[in-house]
Amino acid sequence: MQILEILLAGFVGTSAMTLFSYRVSRSKNKNFREPQLLNELIDRLPQNASQKYPKFAGWGIHYTIGLFFVACYSEIWDQTRLKPSFASGTVMGAVNGIVGVMGWKLMFKAHPNPPAKDLTPFFGHLIIAHMVFGVFSAITFSIAEGNLRKGLQ
Repeated sequence: MQILEILLAGFVGTSAMTLFSYRVSRSKNKNFREPQLLNELIDRLPQNASQKYPKFAGWGIHYTIGLFFVACYSEIWDQTRLKPSFASGTVMGAVNGIVGVMGWKLMFKAHPNPPAKDLTPFFGHLIIAHMVFGVFSAITFSIAEGNLRKGLQ
């Protein structure tokens, strides 16, 4: 497993996705900001549970999930004929978007006090945002992998 490539690609992919979500949120006047929504869910937990988590926990969760997804990508790229590319990043991002939608649905359903929110536009946005994540992660991984190999020669 290529740890440096995973860390770099996970950071860049998650950052690109987050920037995309912030820009779409501003242009549509809706909150599609994943880290803020995670923080809101944490803040709305019963008082004794929510006090255990710092205010930036949503950001940490968001980036940790991004690293996990890129680690999965890395395994797929290592174990199959697929390589990190625009095409593979787009497809894997779309699949991650579906996984993300299921995860958000589960979080809102299981939460004891979820915020009132029309989730349909958010879920559509998540698919596209994860495609952005997949593309930036794949391209960054490919560049990092090539540059690290050159540096080791």
